[in-house]
Amino acid sequence: MRIIELTELQFKNYSTLHSSRNYFQTIEYANTKPNYKQLFLGFINEKDDTLMAATLILVKSIGKLNIGYVPGGFLIDYENEDLFKDFTLSLKQYLKEKKFVYLTIENRSTYKIFDKNGELIYFDSNIIKLLDELHYVKVGKSTKKEVVLETEKTPDETYKMFNLNTKRNIKLALLRSISIYKDESSNSDLLISLLSNPNSGKIKKMVECFNTKNNQAEIYLAKLNAEQYINNYRFLLKEEDIRNDKLNSVMQDTSIKKSITFINKKMRSDQLLIKYNKEIIKATNVYTKHTEEVLIGAILIIKNNREIYFLDEGYNKELSNFYSSHLIKWEIIKKYLDDGYKIFNFGSINDMNSGDAIFKLGFGGRIYEYLGNYDLVVIRWLYKIIKLINKLKK
Repeated sequence: MRIIELTELQFKNYSTLHSSRNYFQTIEYANTKPNYKQLFLGFINEKDDTLMAATLILVKSIGKLNIGYVPGGFLIDYENEDLFKDFTLSLKQYLKEKKFVYLTIENRSTYKIFDKNGELIYFDSNIIKLLDELHYVKVGKSTKKEVVLETEKTPDETYKMFNLNTKRNIKLALLRSISIYKDESSNSDLLISLLSNPNSGKIKKMVECFNTKNNQAEIYLAKLNAEQYINNYRFLLKEEDIRNDKLNSVMQDTSIKKSITFINKKMRSDQLLIKYNKEIIKATNVYTKHTEEVLIGAILIIKNNREIYFLDEGYNKELSNFYSSHLIKWEIIKKYLDDGYKIFNFGSINDMNSGDAIFKLGFGGRIYEYLGNYDLVVIRWLYKIIKLINKLKK
């Protein structure tokens, strides 16, 4: 077996079907990095011309030397240890001939999975041992954790997996007359206008490059209709007023014995009247400023085969407490479950107990911990010098 250079078409055909596919290992992602040269490599079994592995490498040149970066990790079966060893040794030899100093691999191999309560439910230490055995160098001490929802259930069944708080906020967003729209023009300016520290160039490049059938960027908008918001709660208030009057009549009838259940029902009705009146006041305040539908949130997603990645998301700071983020994600999940998508990646988290992690886990997903970055060293003495220089620059 040996390393060969692939054409864009050959790499695209392989990466589209591979079990480790991700949006980083795509032609589209490579095109978002115009300052890098693109190199597509394959590992071929010469006996039957079978492609056993492939990778996109983004290349930076320093004079006559090269440094490579592998976004999203190699497209290879990591459980086939013999294959991975042969691939690594062949790749290292190829890189040496092409004057590479080292290769940094963003390794997205899963070696731990935690449930929503933070309990470890999967652990594979073999991959770490394999990388150590092949002299890959760990970059930094940290790994990377992401919240991922994998489901083959229907939208209704998937919704039942959400926690109570998430379902409550989705229902509340609907009552507040928040609607979700796909931005058919794919104009990133609205999204960028809602971000605190936008990398507008990066976002525009993602939208521009991810425009193919299998790898596509889409922008979704959340808009609030204040007039309908008022009408929704006026209707609820009217219905609750009628119910409360009936309960009052019973309460005032001394001939009827009142159970604890009945008294609790009356108290709950009183609370709802207060709540609905507060919502009407809030809605009226919004309407005085926004008589037309107003943008309150936006999100960028990437569709990669049967996976959805939630990327940049922004909010209208003035109207940030309307739970548009819960609804916008639910509407996207619901839409793409019906289209056959099975994996929804909510992005990285730092602390399992953080508010961000709790929010993302509310959608029924689990925490996937990846190995993080590793360097494959080709010319060791030059590698040490470059790493030392980079360290001194920090």
